[in-house]
Order: sequence, then C-alpha cells, then structure tokens
Amino acid sequence: MYQALSSFCDNTNVNHSDSYHKVSPVIEHVRKQCLKIEEERAFAIDEMIIPYKGKKAGHRKQYNPKKPHKWGFKFLVRAGSSGMVYDFFPYDGSNTFQDTQFTEWEENYLGVGGKTVIRLCKTISNPTLCTVYFDNWFTSLELLYHLRNEWGVLSLGTIRKDRLRNCCLSSDKVMKKKGRGTYEVMCDNDKKIAVTKWVDNQCIHIASSFCAEDPVTTIERYDKIEKKRISVPCPKVIKVYNAHMGGVDIADMLTALYRIHMKTRRWYISIFAQVLDIALNNSWLLHRRDCSQLTEKSLPLKKFRMQVALALIQGNNTASQRVTLDDAPADLIAKPFVPRPIEEIRYDRFDHFIEFTAQGRCRLCRHGKTTVVCSKCNQRLCCTSKKIVFVYSTRSKNN
Repeated sequence: MYQALSSFCDNTNVNHSDSYHKVSPVIEHVRKQCLKIEEERAFAIDEMIIPYKGKKAGHRKQYNPKKPHKWGFKFLVRAGSSGMVYDFFPYDGSNTFQDTQFTEWEENYLGVGGKTVIRLCKTISNPTLCTVYFDNWFTSLELLYHLRNEWGVLSLGTIRKDRLRNCCLSSDKVMKKKGRGTYEVMCDNDKKIAVTKWVDNQCIHIASSFCAEDPVTTIERYDKIEKKRISVPCPKVIKVYNAHMGGVDIADMLTALYRIHMKTRRWYISIFAQVLDIALNNSWLLHRRDCSQLTEKSLPLKKFRMQVALALIQGNNTASQRVTLDDAPADLIAKPFVPRPIEEIRYDRFDHFIEFTAQGRCRLCRHGKTTVVCSKCNQRLCCTSKKIVFVYSTRSKNN
C-alpha cells in the first residue's frame, strides 16, 4: 500500500487517456491483492456507486436516479455471494476498455455490458467450476452463449424484452390475467439457453445457460384481496438468482455501515476512501471465514476496523510519551488502569526493549512488582533471575 501511495499525486507522469490517473496506482494495487484471495464458486457482477457531489470530477461523475446515491463514480465489480470483492475497475466512458483485448466477435456483438462481464470473467482463476450472475444491463442471449462455449462459464441474469430475439412467450397482459406465479419457459437445446418468464408484481424475464424451472417450489407473497400471505409457485431459476445476485449489494452495505469520510475538494479522495473500505471489508470477511473454519468467535466489523486502526497507528513505533510515578501530576491517580496492547502489536517482535522506571505492579503478575517497562507497549513487566515475564509477553505466538 505504501509503495502505491508514493505515486498517488504524481503530476509529472500524467496519462491523458486515463481519467483516473491520479488514483490509478492505488486502485491497481488493491485490485491485485483482491485477485489473490481464494475464490468462491458463485459471483455477482454489478455496478458500485461511490458517492460524490462535488464539481471537480468533470465527466467522471455519473448520475443514476435509481441508485441510493444518485451522484458519484461508477465502478464495475465482481463479488462473491458473501460480499467479498474480487475484481473491479472504474467506468470511464469510451476509454473504459482501452487496456483490454477483445476478439472481433466480442467487439461487434457485445455492448458495454457484455464487454464488462468478459473483462471481469477473464480474471477468474477456475472459470469452468463457477457461475456468474448479473442484471438486465449486462445480459444478452449472445453473452450467455459466448460465456459457456468460449470460456466454460455458466451464467444467469434478468434480461430486457428487446433482447429476447423474437422468443415466443405470451404477452404480459395475457400472463397477468392468469395470476401471480404463472410462468412460461422457452429452451434452445442447441445453444443450451433457457428463457423463463414469471409473474410476480410485474413480469420478469430471466435467461440462463444452466437451469430453468425445475424443480418448481413455492414462496409466500402478500395478497391484497385476501389480505393475507399466500403460496405462489416459483421456478428454480428465480430462487437461484435471488440467492446469489446480492454479492455487490452486500459489499455496498458493509461499506455504508462505517464509511471513511474525507471532506475535501479533491475528487479522487472519495475513490481512495472507497478502495480502503473495500480492502478493510475483504479483510474482515477473510477473518470471519478463518474463524468459522477454526470454530472460533469472530470480531464484529466495527471492532475489527478499530483493531486495524490501532495496529497501523501503534505498529513499528515506540511509546511516544510515558507518565511515571515521579513526574505524574498530583491530581492524577497514581496507578491508572492501562489497557492491554492489541495482539498485533504485542507479537510483532519489533522494538520491544527494556527500560527502567519507578517501581510498580507487573502487568501480568498478581503480586509481582518491577522497575522494568517495555519501551514499545508501555507496560511494566517482570525481568528478574527468577521469572522473565517480559520475554513471555512479547515473543511470537507461533514459538
């Protein structure tokens, strides 16, 4: 991270074809670290809006009235069902795909949404064992066919009416008369694509290259006429889509909980804060994954972020100021309670040196008193010929 930040504001090396050149080194650094994470089997591809209402961003700022944050920078993201972000890149208009190589067929038959999916799927480590989900801005029948035949990627997504290529399904009016839960399916066995139309509050079209309606289950919906919840038939493809499509939305939710706020006139600081939030949220999700495998209790997100902040502030530094009994003001408590340092600082094996101070109680002994203090942790610890608590408390956990 520090290496990436060294060129964060380098105005002498400007790439005019890249609108995000001010923050591109940081984006690329974090993105490469995200690609190293062990991947899941299901991915969601969607937009992520970074809130920004300033007037300094020019054409980079996008407006989308259907988003919670209507003004901001648009990032295109591939995330797992857990909310883990694996790959992302900023939307830059006509320059979005200048560094990506596409085949002639992909350039001619896939629009911006289709090329976005191709770019994000190129970085999947094992594409033949995964499924990808996206909404109607990305989906086309050509994209689903191309992903399965050229990349081995199974995909599913909602699709717009004008992209159905004359698929012979009943009209919305006819299906709504039959009631909620009505569905129709059309399959192309040669291209292995199934299109399902289902009536909920509105008619929904979903195209898939690996599943259709079977098995049909039921879900509960509130009926205004009967004024109670009723059971409604639901094809399998609807449940699969709802179960896996929310990965990017979960990542947005985790970011919004404890967003890093940086009030500034510089437009790229908002993007920098968002990238830090992505890194923190991914770290917490990895922490929670590891704790579940070890059957240990994981930290809440808020406490985890506080631990990271303390580790970054206190790491590789000696105690800045130390108040001893000799120079303590008379109105202060002579023996104040000192919280235990976090484990990332205790066990980093850096700069834990012995210093001498006024006599006081050892931090780890019930009855021991000592004049030795750790220069890093600012804690009194015994260091005598009979017991060496100092070495025990600062050595690595693996030893």
